[in-house]
Amino acid sequence: MLIRAAPVPARGRVTMIRYSSVVLFSDDVPALRDFYRELFDLPIALDLGGLVTFDCGISIWEAADASTMIYGGLDPSPVERPRSELYFETDAIEAFAGSLPDDVRLAHPLETAPWAQRVVRFYDPDGNLVEVGEAMEAVVQRLAAGGLSPEEVAARTLMPPAFVRAALEGGHDRGETEP
Repeated sequence: MLIRAAPVPARGRVTMIRYSSVVLFSDDVPALRDFYRELFDLPIALDLGGLVTFDCGISIWEAADASTMIYGGLDPSPVERPRSELYFETDAIEAFAGSLPDDVRLAHPLETAPWAQRVVRFYDPDGNLVEVGEAMEAVVQRLAAGGLSPEEVAARTLMPPAFVRAALEGGHDRGETEP
């Protein structure tokens, strides 16, 4: 059987597909909603009880409803090691890691990645993997404050020199400076 990929839209042609959100399936939507709302102070855009959407593009859907619609009522197979994670950034990683509630199950405590970014990973109440990492702009500033030159910071973090310069000059949006 030959399977063909969908045709790629011609240049200049408008497509009606755009990324919208990540949807987490939950057995306890209110508990998962409260977890994300309280831990990350996420504003809720829509709360229909069995479906909650945050302003940032994360949605939570009642697992039983999702299972009925997607899998014909069958439970999805469990995953012992999640194949994806939700990623957040902060400029205050130590304060954030120290503020995690005692009942949050850690994948690992605060640690430093090979590119010098400090991260903590943990599981939400439904077992989804969550990473909170130090914003790379903050990593660049921390390393420079520790005495590294911009070139040394770029080599240590694997970030492009333009990104490092912008971060040191107070630029935003991954290396772009404000006009």
